[in-house]
Amino acid sequence: MKSWQPPLILIVLIVPAALGFALAGPGLGLSIAGLSLVALAVVAMLVIPRDPIGRTPRPELARRLLVVTTFPIEDAASIQRVADEVRLGFDENDSEVRLLTPATNTFLRRWATDLERARDRAQRDLVVSVASLTLAGVDASARVGDEDLVQAVEDELASFDATEVFLLTRGDPDSQAAAQLRERLLPRFHHVDLS
Repeated sequence: MKSWQPPLILIVLIVPAALGFALAGPGLGLSIAGLSLVALAVVAMLVIPRDPIGRTPRPELARRLLVVTTFPIEDAASIQRVADEVRLGFDENDSEVRLLTPATNTFLRRWATDLERARDRAQRDLVVSVASLTLAGVDASARVGDEDLVQAVEDELASFDATEVFLLTRGDPDSQAAAQLRERLLPRFHHVDLS
């Protein structure tokens, strides 16, 4: 937030309410103040953060890959494609690979704060993916992340200093999450559609 924004927000909240009090009394003044606060809350919820995600990779560090997927990597074609992307020009022994799956949930379960089933499903997907990639010769660790894919990547990059991020999608070459990650990520970003 810029230094001039808080005073401007206060002016936008206070001046209309003060005018309402002065011109029509407390009823209109309180109504305008309430509507101003609701409008401010709506604007604050709709603002999408545009801060960079992650750190700029340093060339002296080993290659560290973050592979993000919302589905299990289990069919032969997908396994081979991911293994090829991970190995592209590198020895897999020089790379550290981490799989990340967001714990997607239904609206009602999210509303009831029932996250256990979503985390269990994401964990099962990760077990299948890690086992499949291990059979293909790619060693990987795995983590379950936040429900929001972009937030999950941001959270993971706070503790895992990735040099590259791969987003795997199936049948969604124009993914909105991919567009946000491409715009905000500091590490190199690759979007691989496995359709």
